Amino acid sequence: MQTVHGIRFLPVARIGGMQLGLDARWLSVRGLGLMLLLTLATMAGQLGQDLGSPVWLRLCTASLIVPAIVLTSLGHELGHVVASRLAGLSVRAVVLGPQGGMTIRASSAEPAVDFLTALAGPLANAAQGSVCIWLALVLQLEGPLFTFVVELAALQLLTAAANLIPVGPMDGRRMLQAWRAASTTRTLVPVPAVSPRLIAG
Repeated sequence: MQTVHGIRFLPVARIGGMQLGLDARWLSVRGLGLMLLLTLATMAGQLGQDLGSPVWLRLCTASLIVPAIVLTSLGHELGHVVASRLAGLSVRAVVLGPQGGMTIRASSAEPAVDFLTALAGPLANAAQGSVCIWLALVLQLEGPLFTFVVELAALQLLTAAANLIPVGPMDGRRMLQAWRAASTTRTLVPVPAVSPRLIAG
């Protein structure tokens, strides 16, 4: 296990100086219980449908819910990573947890940059959700595969919308803080830049 910025995680890979890891909470009772609950709920939903596909195929499709959540979190965090790197900010780690992911990155002295790097995560989810819907329509998917792709699209779009809410650890709160900081700095004398601090989000 490793700890960066107070977040404990299991390192999985190192890409371009950035750690990719799994949050230690995956192995907690809460994390394991959440995974089991989501899988069982999805399986119950698949079994409750009267589809022409075999039961084993519906169960296999339902078991993909946890990997789908991980992919949703990873796509969201990669949005933050790309925006941060384009802005010249360092990224220390991306940590994927049962309740979502975190990108541990440097903040900027410019509020506009912090606003855009926070917005990049929800935008990445919205783009992925749109691609899922497009694939489902273009490939004319049917049965459990269609259901899975539509659920994945809904998960992406809901994640994008939820992260725009300006409360708690959501990106919307960071965007609001950056917006307020930008409006404050317009009325104040500029201050010298300080060394970047790490933020998780």
